Amino acid sequence: MKIIDILQTKFNNEFLQKDIISLNEEWSLYSVIKINASIFLGWLENDDLLIVNVDGVFLYDIRNKDFIMEDYESDFKKNLSTNNLHYSLKDRNEIIDVFGLRGGGGNLLTVDNKWNLEIVNIYNGYRIPKLTNYRTRQSWFFKLQDISYEGYLYCGFSKTQNYFVLFGDQGVNIFKKTNIE
Repeated sequence: MKIIDILQTKFNNEFLQKDIISLNEEWSLYSVIKINASIFLGWLENDDLLIVNVDGVFLYDIRNKDFIMEDYESDFKKNLSTNNLHYSLKDRNEIIDVFGLRGGGGNLLTVDNKWNLEIVNIYNGYRIPKLTNYRTRQSWFFKLQDISYEGYLYCGFSKTQNYFVLFGDQGVNIFKKTNIE
């Protein structure tokens, strides 16, 4: 079943009044990471991204859009806190808040209370990411790149809140504020 078929069967819902788009005036798609079976993610202080999947532990350099570390041998559990909320990255002497299948939820609200992220379950496991501007009350439903609307989806803003991520079991979509370099 396609998303549009589901949306058309749901009468009087907000999805019928909004288009599923890939960007808005202040955010744009920045990068797509094709990595399967992510278990959790976490943002480092400099906005680099920790990705842990069934294959290993990876560090993604946000500015260069490239992996700077790939560790296929690491047992991620030894660096994950017992409550699944923090990961100790010893190489950088940094404790990272993590979210995903193991971990908590991502940061869903910017510090200035302007932007809010959420994943909306529209029908029987079909989920659409939603970005809302609290000041204007306008919302956008994002078109995903190389990620399915089925299955799990997680999202969260980076530490600087210049980026946010949407990820599921087929990959990662990173969005960036359009007014930063």
